[in-house]
Amino acid sequence: MKSFKVYATLAALFFIAIILFYTITFYGFLDPETRGSLAVFDLIPALAALFALVSVSQLLLVFRRGDPPRLIWTLILAAVLLNLIAEITWFVYEIIIWTEVPYPSLADYFWLASYIPFFLAITILISRYRKMGLTFRRRSLFVVIPLIVIILVLVTIAVTAPIFSDPEAALADKLINPAYVYLDFIILVPALLMTFAFAKGAQGKPWQLIAYCFILFAVGDIAYAYMAWNGLYSTGNHIDILWTCGYLLLAIAAAYQKDMVRRG
Repeated sequence: MKSFKVYATLAALFFIAIILFYTITFYGFLDPETRGSLAVFDLIPALAALFALVSVSQLLLVFRRGDPPRLIWTLILAAVLLNLIAEITWFVYEIIIWTEVPYPSLADYFWLASYIPFFLAITILISRYRKMGLTFRRRSLFVVIPLIVIILVLVTIAVTAPIFSDPEAALADKLINPAYVYLDFIILVPALLMTFAFAKGAQGKPWQLIAYCFILFAVGDIAYAYMAWNGLYSTGNHIDILWTCGYLLLAIAAAYQKDMVRRG
């Protein structure tokens, strides 16, 4: 498991570094609104996305034509690439051009587009779970289905309903913010299904890590939408770490899958 250990170690070191940076900023040792601090905050998820992109790209090189997971990882690569372009676009707006980011911005379109390959990847994985060597536990549906319903109700009441009902909200707010939330929910449903319904083990470990990655992305986006709408979000909020951790988990999952393919 050479690749897995290398990527897991690098991811752990990266995680420790960002925790230290966010904490130092949180306690006022650094001003999060300076151009330098903003640059670091914007670069952190971009570097994490690049880390995931490299790991997934290396995995695809070891697959043989016709390997069942190849299409899934190709779609994941496309989604990560779109996310990386979005992160870079945001950096250009906020740091290079040094201007207020428009809403919606070009970065938003790349982020929204990334949901398509992510959803296709996770849907194909669930539909072909037997080819992946996974076992489906039907009893877990008694946990997953009520959990999904509860999350949908809570998200609608706490996040999207106030946006839709606000007469002063701009049309972009009523379209883009709920779009992020419900697209995340659409991704969250199969991710929860993968987490609870598929038996774990060597074959299931990379897919479990991917499920956790999607859950982190969804929780981060939904929490951001809630906090931003209620004026609770500011630059350097620790909620941002969820997206970075999602990229790191994705990189580790690809490295683990790479070692599995090499072992035959």
